[in-house]
Amino acid sequence: MLAQGRKRKIDSECRVFKEQWNIDYFVIESNNKALCVICTDTIAVLKEYNIRRHYEKKHSSQYYQFIGQLRKEKFDELKKNLSSMQFVFKKKAVEKERATRASFHVANLLAKKGKPFTDGELIKKCLNEVAKEMCPENVDLFSAISLSANTVARRVEHIERNIKSQLKDKASKFVCFSVALDESIDVSDTSQLLLFIRGINANFEITEELVSVHSMHGTTTGIDIFREVEKSVAEYNLEWKKLKCITTDGGRNMCGTKKGLVGQINKVIENSGGLKPLVLHCILHQQALCGKHLDLSSVLDPVISTVNYIRSHGLKHRQFRDFLEEMNAEFPDLPYYTSVRWLSYGKILARVFELRTEIEIFLNEKNHSQVLLKDSEWLWKLAFSADLTMHLNDFNLRIQGETSLICDLYSKVKAFRKKLILFESQLTRSCFTHFSRCDKYRQEAATPFPNLFAQDVILALKQQFEERFSDLDACSSKLRIFENPFNSVIGDLPSELQMEVIDLQSNDILKDKYKEGNLIEFYKCLPSDQFLHLRRFACEFISVFGTTYLCEKTFSKMKYTKSCYRSQLSDEHLNALLVIGTTHFEPQLDKIFSEMKQFHVSPIDQS
Repeated sequence: MLAQGRKRKIDSECRVFKEQWNIDYFVIESNNKALCVICTDTIAVLKEYNIRRHYEKKHSSQYYQFIGQLRKEKFDELKKNLSSMQFVFKKKAVEKERATRASFHVANLLAKKGKPFTDGELIKKCLNEVAKEMCPENVDLFSAISLSANTVARRVEHIERNIKSQLKDKASKFVCFSVALDESIDVSDTSQLLLFIRGINANFEITEELVSVHSMHGTTTGIDIFREVEKSVAEYNLEWKKLKCITTDGGRNMCGTKKGLVGQINKVIENSGGLKPLVLHCILHQQALCGKHLDLSSVLDPVISTVNYIRSHGLKHRQFRDFLEEMNAEFPDLPYYTSVRWLSYGKILARVFELRTEIEIFLNEKNHSQVLLKDSEWLWKLAFSADLTMHLNDFNLRIQGETSLICDLYSKVKAFRKKLILFESQLTRSCFTHFSRCDKYRQEAATPFPNLFAQDVILALKQQFEERFSDLDACSSKLRIFENPFNSVIGDLPSELQMEVIDLQSNDILKDKYKEGNLIEFYKCLPSDQFLHLRRFACEFISVFGTTYLCEKTFSKMKYTKSCYRSQLSDEHLNALLVIGTTHFEPQLDKIFSEMKQFHVSPIDQS
């Protein structure tokens, strides 16, 4: 009964195409099916009855008169025509795919540079003009590339989804990860929250990417920010207990331990059975705040007033530049002071000091004299302030950059603290070895160096560094272990690391590997079966963001991308453009094409 109830499976009957059907019915075999060379219809089942029925019903009346050799020649002719037709179709399909691929490449480049989608149309016109001159026979190929604004926007959306898919694949293998967050207002007064992730897998491969841009149109409380972060964590299937560090700009809505973002995350991690993550205030922000809290108003205020007088009026500014040129001055102009720019502090003080003589003459000619430019004590303070803030600028530049290890950043912080101690000691003795402008001014100064002023400023700066980098000081012992486990005292180590570090310190081969200088490669080469806990310990600190430098860099890109000329750019497209503009991934066009139903090309202009 069961055998009688089974349905027939055509594929299992092993039907074989017979060559005599070529001539009898004008068919050929194609993918285990019969293909009619006359009408190109396909007969799915290789059964003579079906093939004969197709031929007799559709073609017999026109082709019955062909017999013998004439019939064979007719079959060969039809088969050749079919091959030619298939070649043409295949060629067209290849051209469509190439045109679509070219369209994706252009859209990707536009997105990386934050250019408007409408620039695609201009690029196409440029391509067509180049083609007309360089290869006129291929103008139609360039004309087929679709680069309209809507098409470019769709291509950007496809690329963004592909990049996020690649990041999801990477995130699924993270051993641990850290996040860096910052928010800023865009040109339309929308608060944009950037969320960067830095994850590491078991092979010590680091992934550092922009996860998302959250456009917050309402309030930006700690709970609001947490909800946005929670969406991203869920989207990428990240585990809260693998989060090891949160680096922020230090705002209360971020760092609040109860209602702030940090407090909300700590609650979730505790509920999931994980340990509270390390919380860091961006080193760049801390350094900038250290500089801003110095009491240099007696120097800076007159400088700003003088610079604004010269630069606030176009005519005076042009006259000043011409005057500097006539005087063969060392610098051609004065920079503006901008309080939100970290590096402008030192530059403006240094430039005013270098051009103090030219500025005094110019102001006198304009009957707007600045008496402080003749005050020897004030000029001492100006020279000292310029030198000190330039040292701060140098420190700032040293801690910028991507993929920096937290131990390297902390080493730079400790080094600057030691430099402050050296400065304090030398200035007490009027030694200006590291204060070039002070050393230069000493030759013309009419009064002694204001030692008390300098000591007060340096002392205040030392105190700021102690207070603002206390979070790093709190984990300094662990950082020392991570940076150099060979110098660790076994009794001071966490219990789970003690046995492994003893084995490590006794291994001369691994000691030689450490001396090569690449800390990540060193930990990567440790056998996982012998140094499981030490590798896991290293992963946590490799994943840490020391700064929100990537956020600051992306905000600069955001201001260019969503400028006053593109203030209507949608939140979704802003997110896509910033993700593509910051990513280290390349779009997987083959994967994108496999998900597309068909390729769209532009109609060829026959004019």
